[in-house]
Amino acid sequence: MAKLTLKSAQKAIGIGTFVEKTIKFRDADGKEFSGEVFIKILSHDEVVSATDVWGVKNSGELTVDQYRKALLHQVIYEDEKTQFFPKIADTGTVSTEVIGAMYDAADEVVNFSGKNWISNQIKNSGANLSSTELAEEQ
Repeated sequence: MAKLTLKSAQKAIGIGTFVEKTIKFRDADGKEFSGEVFIKILSHDEVVSATDVWGVKNSGELTVDQYRKALLHQVIYEDEKTQFFPKIADTGTVSTEVIGAMYDAADEVVNFSGKNWISNQIKNSGANLSSTELAEEQ
């Protein structure tokens, strides 16, 4: 097992790198539309300070919508050099469905709350338990 250092942890997590994700939503005709976006992997401090873009002194005054839009403004890119939403106000120019699809994709990559890993562990252990129980019953 390798010794863990700050640099090795940052490299392992991929801070500052990009992950390409496909998002899906309905177009104007109600048909499924999909496209790729790049999601920048942020450090904890970058996630925490993402809401600074709103210029609010008390972060408790922010709504969930403002928090989500601030995160999307920070992490969603068209390519590795071009932010999808150049200005925070641009986040409101797409539908709620697009915002939701982007947020879900970004949360998979950045794991804003830390719940994805825990949720996956529970799902995996549940699946393993079920197959173990079936094997024992046979």
